[in-house]
Amino acid sequence: MATREQKMKFAIKRFKGFWNQFRRSKRGIFGISIIIIFSFIAIFAPYIAPYPPIDPKYGVGEYQALGLASGKPIATKLSKPIWYKYLPWIPRGEQTVQEKFYTYTGTYYGTTLQFVIPYEKYDPNTTPLLTLEEKNNISVADRLTLSRRVSMIETVEAKLPNGTVKELSDEEWYQEPQRPRDIILVPIFPDDTEITVTYKTGVDLVENMKIVTDHKFSTSESLDSWTWSSNYADRIEVSYNAEKGIKLKETDDSGCIQISYKAAGTPPTEPVQVTLSYKFSYPYFQPPERFWIHVSSKSEGISRYYIEASFYNEDSGEKFLLKRAEIYTPSPEYVYKEVDSTEDVVASNVGLSPPQDRIFPTHGNYSFQVTLIFNPSTNVNFYLDHVDCLLYGNIFGLLGTDNTTPYTKDLFSSLVYGSRVSLIVGVLTAIFSTFIGLFLGLIAGYVGGVVDEVIMRFADLLLVLPTLPLFIVLVTALRASSGYISMWNIIFILTFFGWMSFARSVRSMVLSLKERAFIEAAKAAGGTTMHIINRHVIPNVFALVYITLATSVPGAIITEASLSWLGLGDTRLASWGKILYEFNNSGVVTSKGLLEYWFWVFPACIAIAILAAAFILVGYALDEILNPRLRERR
Repeated sequence: MATREQKMKFAIKRFKGFWNQFRRSKRGIFGISIIIIFSFIAIFAPYIAPYPPIDPKYGVGEYQALGLASGKPIATKLSKPIWYKYLPWIPRGEQTVQEKFYTYTGTYYGTTLQFVIPYEKYDPNTTPLLTLEEKNNISVADRLTLSRRVSMIETVEAKLPNGTVKELSDEEWYQEPQRPRDIILVPIFPDDTEITVTYKTGVDLVENMKIVTDHKFSTSESLDSWTWSSNYADRIEVSYNAEKGIKLKETDDSGCIQISYKAAGTPPTEPVQVTLSYKFSYPYFQPPERFWIHVSSKSEGISRYYIEASFYNEDSGEKFLLKRAEIYTPSPEYVYKEVDSTEDVVASNVGLSPPQDRIFPTHGNYSFQVTLIFNPSTNVNFYLDHVDCLLYGNIFGLLGTDNTTPYTKDLFSSLVYGSRVSLIVGVLTAIFSTFIGLFLGLIAGYVGGVVDEVIMRFADLLLVLPTLPLFIVLVTALRASSGYISMWNIIFILTFFGWMSFARSVRSMVLSLKERAFIEAAKAAGGTTMHIINRHVIPNVFALVYITLATSVPGAIITEASLSWLGLGDTRLASWGKILYEFNNSGVVTSKGLLEYWFWVFPACIAIAILAAAFILVGYALDEILNPRLRERR
């Protein structure tokens, strides 16, 4: 008998021979290369993906308000890919826009009112002939509503029906204070007067900006980026304190800003104000989508004080108070305050919703300011830590973001982690269903009789069932009973309905093999049934196993993606089908259009197609090597 070493050498020699044939197949090499790439991505997904695929959070353990579990969204909803900024055909910068409107008047209760019709709804041939009621059906707007955000109004011109063109003075029109896009005309013009508004608007791709570089004040150098001012500057000292900062984690530093007030001489006649300023440059022509501010403070020597957060435009000299918060704390503990651009109080203080449209109308130099206001009667110490400001843009990541609430997801991270589910479901389903089919096909073909009849009729029963509707019913039933559907439930269902065709193929081969002379010789030599199956039958059908393993994976991958696309996948895992499901439910395809947010749906579709095709190519290559007829043809 051959020794174990000889068997090993023979196995290695046989594998080398197989590999020499396989590498001559371009399709096989291309397919196996793609599978290796996807496997590498799946294995190292935590290192490749920049964010978790489910509920990614920014700032966990970085801010007192968020603690060690909560976080802020990593980006705004429906952000575009960051590489859009390198595309030359994407418009960026300041643009001059013209929009036209037409006027008409109506008398109500003795008062003459003026209305406007947008240019796209006005037909110069038919609209002037309409009655007042018919014009009201087109538009009853009493102001010019511009379609884009306004940086600056350049001119407002009126072209009267007689052809006279007049540029309106500043006294003849004004912008609605709370709605800069709305222009109200003061004089009443004749019907069908053409009003042309020329204005500037900024269009840009805005990245996320973290304004304060070191919001935890981990080193004394972090204080150098701040400047301060006060109405009692001679009594104020601003310094770095390395011991009294916030420590959310053991690895955190204890640094903070210390503001000391020294009571001396005459008590202050007005509240003491100390303003800390952090200058930054805003390089974009378009406002950010959102901003968020965080400040933590504590006091010694006083229990009641106020904190104001504001932005200061260094170019125009305009200050925008965002929020003023009263802090009352009898014990010297850190208290945090947050400012979000979505708060009503912020929009009210700035005078516009959203407030960032007024604060950041275009690029420029700004200061982020935090002001302490207090009425001291003795020496007072304040400590500020976790002071930061985040500006959210409209581009993010390699593939942008979706519109999931409350934590928008990075689509590139979801795509990377989705390869895990597809490979696990596809490969395991193929392995389990193939070996179940191999076992049952061997038994049915070799044993025959009643066993063969029972197995084959059961296989026929499963084959005639409509698989996808049945999968939907079973998955829905499992979800109703357990509350959720897991990936392993899907693998079990796909395996249970995936072995029949292969079992029939194996059975037909075994029926042919057991009539061969070498099987009869093995029986005559006294070989047992298991010995004959293991040593003579299985080696002759195993070539079909390899081919079936490769070609069964695509079906499992596509079926899993189909179930997830229908919302019947494992909601706790990121998968390519789940990406398609969330896109389908987002309503983006109807409100925005498929092509505008192609990066949400196309990469997942392409990944499914490429991975499925890779296994098919490997299956074809194996068929060329292991199928004697194809081998002879070559």
